[in-house]
Amino acid sequence: MVKKNEKAVNEFNQVMKPVSLWADAWKRLKKNKMALISLWIVAFYALAALAAPILPLHDYRDQAMNHINLPPSFKPAGQLSIDQLEAQVVVLKQRVSEGVDSLKPNLERAEADLLSMKANLETDPVNKYVYILGTDYLGRDMLAKTIYGARISMMVGLIGTLTAVLVGVIIGAISGYIGGWLDNLLMRFVDIMYGLPYMLIVIILMAMFRKEGQSSIVILFIGIALVSWLTIARVVRGQIISLKNSEFVEAARSMGAGPGRIIFRHLLPNALGVIIVFTSLSLPSFIMSESFLSFLGMGVSAPLSSWGSLVAEGANTMELYPWQLLAPAIEMTLFLFCMNFVGDGLRDALDPQSKNRT
Repeated sequence: MVKKNEKAVNEFNQVMKPVSLWADAWKRLKKNKMALISLWIVAFYALAALAAPILPLHDYRDQAMNHINLPPSFKPAGQLSIDQLEAQVVVLKQRVSEGVDSLKPNLERAEADLLSMKANLETDPVNKYVYILGTDYLGRDMLAKTIYGARISMMVGLIGTLTAVLVGVIIGAISGYIGGWLDNLLMRFVDIMYGLPYMLIVIILMAMFRKEGQSSIVILFIGIALVSWLTIARVVRGQIISLKNSEFVEAARSMGAGPGRIIFRHLLPNALGVIIVFTSLSLPSFIMSESFLSFLGMGVSAPLSSWGSLVAEGANTMELYPWQLLAPAIEMTLFLFCMNFVGDGLRDALDPQSKNRT
């Protein structure tokens, strides 16, 4: 018998350090370099999105008509606009000298704008702005738009995932533990919901309620989470069925624990690893769903923006101004890749069988 202050030892008289499930999982996760790097990148995304209002960014709603479609640069916007206009004046002069008289009014207008911009270069503080990722067709900062777009997309993905997990875990746990006619009824309902055209239902909901002036983000939350809990409900049900006849459940039942206590205090904690993995792998799919809807114009409404709406805007001008598409597309792609790597890493770290392979 081990005394209070005495350390436990094995048959070789070696000190045994107690390791919890989560400490052991974190130890295995740290060995997965790709998952660990992805975790830090996801954390950076989340921190940047949360801190967006206090970051030194230009307001994503501000429109500077003199700074329309500026390319990414570290130069002040005023000087960059002057350089572009000077290049335009050179081209117009060349065309006019070739005999294209119809361009003379354009040349005169461009020269007048150039003189005005040079006169206001030092006095107008807007000309000192630096647009690292360029501007859009209304002169708005693409860096600010992508960061605030990340807030919307990540919020939709997170809330949709948490809602789906909450509903799915409760229904799956009750169905798996109670069994019988209730299990059969709930699973047939799940089968019926699986047969419905999910994306079409979301599009119809968005179209119906937006006509009545409802908030598009709230309807988007409801629509995405409507049938997204089906898979996790089935996964949790399977886990509960495999665990409900275990010895610790029988012990809790023999001590007078009710079904609610057994489900939420004994069974679900043992299925928590699967739930966490499902949550991390579901979040990218929710973001993709929101991006698809926003790309179709059925998602987030202006002046708000998301990755999907930014990609939709950039796709219309990608031949002339490719940075308007590349900035949100690369940011979204990197985040989705990292979330998938994190999900794979969590799956391996929380898999009981992986302990024997590492």
